[in-house]
Amino acid sequence: MEEEILKLERQHLAETIKKLEEEKDNLENSLINVRGNSSDEYITAYLTAINQKKIADILLSVDRPYFARMDVLENNKKEKLYIGKLSVLDSKTQEPIVVDWRAPISSLYYENNFGKSNYKVTDVEINLEVILKRQFFINNKFLGKYVDSGKTINDAMLQNAISQNADDRLKNIVATIQSNQNKIIRAPIDKPLIVQGVAGSGKTTIALHRIAYLIYNYDKDFKPENFMIIAPNTFFLDYISNILPDLGVENVRQYTFEDFAYEILKKKLNIEDCNVKLAKILNNPNEAKFLIAESKLKASLKYKEILDKYLTKFEKEYLPKNDFIINNVLIMKKEEIENLFCNTYNIYCYDKRINEIKKHIKNNFKSKSDYIISALEAKRREEINSKPDITQKERIEIFDKYDKEIKKIEKKQDKIIDEYLNITRKDGVYYYTEFLEKYILEIENDKLIEYLREKTLENLKKKIIDFDDLSAILYLHYKIYGLNLKYDLKHVVIDEAQDYGEFQFYVMKLILNSNSMTILGDVAQGIHDYRGTSNWKKFIDTLFPKINSEYVVLQETYRTNKPIMNLANKIIDKLKEEEKEFIVFGNPVIEAHNAVNIQKVKDYDEVVEEIVKLLDYYKKIRFKSFGIIGKNMEECNLIYKKLKKYIKDINLISDKDTKYFAGISILPSYLSKGLEFDAVFIPNANQELYKENSLDIKLLYVSVTRAMSKLNIFYIENLSEILKGGL
Repeated sequence: MEEEILKLERQHLAETIKKLEEEKDNLENSLINVRGNSSDEYITAYLTAINQKKIADILLSVDRPYFARMDVLENNKKEKLYIGKLSVLDSKTQEPIVVDWRAPISSLYYENNFGKSNYKVTDVEINLEVILKRQFFINNKFLGKYVDSGKTINDAMLQNAISQNADDRLKNIVATIQSNQNKIIRAPIDKPLIVQGVAGSGKTTIALHRIAYLIYNYDKDFKPENFMIIAPNTFFLDYISNILPDLGVENVRQYTFEDFAYEILKKKLNIEDCNVKLAKILNNPNEAKFLIAESKLKASLKYKEILDKYLTKFEKEYLPKNDFIINNVLIMKKEEIENLFCNTYNIYCYDKRINEIKKHIKNNFKSKSDYIISALEAKRREEINSKPDITQKERIEIFDKYDKEIKKIEKKQDKIIDEYLNITRKDGVYYYTEFLEKYILEIENDKLIEYLREKTLENLKKKIIDFDDLSAILYLHYKIYGLNLKYDLKHVVIDEAQDYGEFQFYVMKLILNSNSMTILGDVAQGIHDYRGTSNWKKFIDTLFPKINSEYVVLQETYRTNKPIMNLANKIIDKLKEEEKEFIVFGNPVIEAHNAVNIQKVKDYDEVVEEIVKLLDYYKKIRFKSFGIIGKNMEECNLIYKKLKKYIKDINLISDKDTKYFAGISILPSYLSKGLEFDAVFIPNANQELYKENSLDIKLLYVSVTRAMSKLNIFYIENLSEILKGGL
């Protein structure tokens, strides 16, 4: 029976591939016809773009057109649906050859149920019965096997996918999306969605699939460029770069928060990487207290309130100090202008307020311009008449002088108004510097503010922008100049959200002018929690008050096997009770044995010798990627120099790197978030390096949860208390 089904399914696959190739040929011929026959350039370009997109979709699909089949009964009529990464229609019949995984009906495949069910299409409920779910293992146009399944979470395809070796890029998961992941991907776009997901739960991948889903289902309302992803660094963006194109989606804006700032300010800034401050905190315990307190304040909405007090003080100074008078004629009193600026138009940014005020001034100017011109003409006559022996040359000079004034009144009113207002365009950096130099100590003054002011001004004089200052700079720029983007943002996905503060989120929400956000994070990985988020409830109540936001928890981990995840859970459990309210302990789905090795060594030379031996063995069992994760860059440099004597092909990753390559990578713990490796090596987890504080616990947790199959932890002298009792 199984052989017969396999034979029939292989036949169907061959027919599908043949249809796809025929469709591609037809589209290519259609392209030739369009270019050759149409005289309308716009129509030609439009049809060409559509056909090229369809061809690109077929090329993405043809090697593996679909991954599943679902049979349904609707009105007693059986229908077979083959579900794939991208939909393909038969151009002659307009019937689907392959149904897109994002289509409403495909949602039923990902739900853990058979029998009677329903789905919605534009708010219309359609009832049917699911009678078969079948998964296919297809590679390079060949169907190896199939599995009939009632569930998705424990199925063979999932186990096969999560047992694959780590590669140099994150992969799509359309064939193995779980029911809880599916709900997040298909959640409504019109409200904020906050996801707390354990390490390895697929948060980043889900976020990217959610964008692909939203673009597919809201294609009439939004374009890909209306969506933005904000990720922790360019290195991470490179790591995830292939997923959206692989799902047939191009032109989604993928930024770091720094890139976001460049886009708003329209200038390149020398922004100090956020990990520089983390390194200072790790390496300078004496200054760490002030560094942490400074970051905490700058990331808070209290700092926004201090800036608002500055803006209130600054408002009146932004305006001229005198009435607008032309040739002794009062056009507008400064008090009227001030009232318009501070009260009538105070909902607008300063720039727009000034533009509105210009309209008032111009109307007044126009209404009085005839009177001003008449007065100038009278003065001209008076000056000529006052000189009885006036020469022709003198007469011409007087006429010219007054003519210039009259023509200016008639034709250059805008210039006169601009000269009066005397508004010179600056930017957020300028006003932030002014705020620190002249105002902050008037508004608030204590030791922390003095420290913050001194350190920040010192950086600004060196043309260095601290990452923590970006929110304030963007906020001031927005309040003064508004938003001048060439595109319209509709939805923002923020990954590693636990590392952003309330003020950063406030600014992004302000600029987006929408609550349409997908926010994903894990407070257990909050290594920047001194400026980040550790309490999702407070976060939601503060940023989305009176809004029907959705909070979802992902507990299953599909990356890290049970022995490794069990150790990670014990590590994070070492946090203080008050720090664990929103911690999610991972529930691993991958069974394994002998996955964790904790080994004492005498020095770093022995660490390197052990790593070399293990690398040789792991390569023989076809592991592809290896992460040697030091606590900080200093330790990474030390290991790199020693390991280079034995192995040449090693990537030393720092915060300046923008590309990720599989193979052997040496990187600091704080740059490893979001990455995964077949095997991880932690060179020295001793008590001196990893103390029992929140930051060290989280750094070690992050490092451990990068491992998919094997975790090797070495320590010199005394094992960290964080790891004692771990196995």
